[in-house]
Amino acid sequence: MLSIGMTQWVVGNESMDRSFERLNRYGYDEVEFAAEPYTLDAEVCVALMNQYGLKCHSLCGIYNDERDLTASGDTGEKAIQYLRDSVDFAVKVGAEIIIVVPSPVGRTVKPKGKSMEELRENVINNLRVAADYAKEKGIKLAIETINRYETYFINTIPDALQLIDEINHPAVGVMADLFHMNIEERSSIDSIYAAKEKLLHVHIADNTREAAGMGQTDFKEILRVLKSIGYKGSLTMEFMYKVSNPYAAVEMDTRSDLMDQYAKQAIDYIRLLDKSIAM
Repeated sequence: MLSIGMTQWVVGNESMDRSFERLNRYGYDEVEFAAEPYTLDAEVCVALMNQYGLKCHSLCGIYNDERDLTASGDTGEKAIQYLRDSVDFAVKVGAEIIIVVPSPVGRTVKPKGKSMEELRENVINNLRVAADYAKEKGIKLAIETINRYETYFINTIPDALQLIDEINHPAVGVMADLFHMNIEERSSIDSIYAAKEKLLHVHIADNTREAAGMGQTDFKEILRVLKSIGYKGSLTMEFMYKVSNPYAAVEMDTRSDLMDQYAKQAIDYIRLLDKSIAM
């Protein structure tokens, strides 16, 4: 049975203790912290994991204009340093993977005066430098593909795999986010098969971005293909409120009752499907 976690950044302004209590109550194995090394206290995070019996497998990178891996110069250097600092934070909390979105989330048009070739070259160079540091620390970087309504750059698993081939670094792989894949992939199943050698991590939300089982995504078939390719990573729930700007969820007053409902629905549904496949 695969290990199941929930990402922490989607719960808004709720206290971390309340979030951890939820995960413990519903039988989660892991928590995924936001990669926010400048605001999260690693010692507090570790203490909470110990208190509630949770592990951390991954960090979810948060990419704004100041963390733009498509940039060169000072901005590119800041993006690289952000990843270095996130790697150090990952080591402290025991995470093995950092999720990477190469361009700022919310930027749907490429910067004026920049060619796609130039932007792509910047990403390749910046990620090679960051990946060198990650490799030294035993951390891997997982490129996440984001749908066209949130970024202009790298929208599909095939896009990401091509970029990974060009980066050509052992510390760089891909992650599958079922919400974004539902929008962009012609076949999520085929794309997971294509990514099997490089697949490091999986995010789960239904096509509505709510909890698994509340929409139309065929998660039973997704679990079948993950088992068939020998996927050994974790499944991390990343459901959220229905908002146009996903990062707005971070600043919202938390509806803890709704988060409870989503968290229970998601893990119960995935565990049920997982058991049905094994029978």
